[in-house]
Amino acid sequence: MITQLSILIPVYNDSARELVAELQRQAQAVEGLRYEILVVDDGSTDEAAIAANKAACALPCCRYVSGLRHDCRAAMRNAMARQGTYEWRLMVDARLKVVRQDFIRRYLDSGARAGDVVCGGVTVDGGADTDRLYRENLRFRYERHEQAAHSAEARRREPYKAFRTTNFFHHRTVLERVPYDERIKGYGYEDVMLGKALCGAGVRVIHIDNPVAYTSFEDNARYLAKVDEAMLTLASFSAELAEYSPLVSLYGRLKGCGLAWLVKLWHQLFGALERRQLCGSSPSLLVLKMYKLGKFGCLVKTIKKSKLRS
Repeated sequence: MITQLSILIPVYNDSARELVAELQRQAQAVEGLRYEILVVDDGSTDEAAIAANKAACALPCCRYVSGLRHDCRAAMRNAMARQGTYEWRLMVDARLKVVRQDFIRRYLDSGARAGDVVCGGVTVDGGADTDRLYRENLRFRYERHEQAAHSAEARRREPYKAFRTTNFFHHRTVLERVPYDERIKGYGYEDVMLGKALCGAGVRVIHIDNPVAYTSFEDNARYLAKVDEAMLTLASFSAELAEYSPLVSLYGRLKGCGLAWLVKLWHQLFGALERRQLCGSSPSLLVLKMYKLGKFGCLVKTIKKSKLRS
């Protein structure tokens, strides 16, 4: 039986107060469990968020860790893993909400062995605002559309490709053996790259039904800026992630048919109009898919030219 647990929550200008309170309540209720909750701050500048996180860590067995600053999310998470005391670790992103009352118990009882990883999945919760968010908010609409793909049953079909680090439980040796790839400096795909590395290292990934929920959703312009950054990351590592990204696979098929030029031309001609639509009050997921494909194609071309010049 697992009797020791380090819960690690990365924050950057985020308040984890409610998340910490719920996790501490559940951990305290597990008889015989030795635990700690570390809120690890990667250089926050928002004084209100800092104060909220410090207040949250006044609870028993909780600690606020600051003074760290890293050049990428991968480096931050590798460093955070080294802060943990106990053999088993649970990483949960700060802006998420615990859905189940037995969230921690489900991980402890998952049947994980030393060296394993367990993923609980994610869901979305718009509360009373669900209908409006679905109409108006691009992030909410996208996550809601993808929700079926996040079910435990769906994730088990391709355990490594479905691996995400928003909410995962693992033995301490996992990230010691297979750390996050710190070559990824921008936003996005560090968890996809880690899933590929876990597959290569033969680490067992178990998927269970134990989601956390997205409850806050950035505005459309801010989300699209994240999409742009993620497409740059994907374009930079497209050769390595070809089998782990449906978008890269689709672009490869189009290129094989001699249609890649059309994708890039479309984006050059209509990318600005697509952005306007996506940042408006009724964003389209079809337009988002077309925008991402075109953005990716143009970035791949730019990166290839840059490498040839160097």
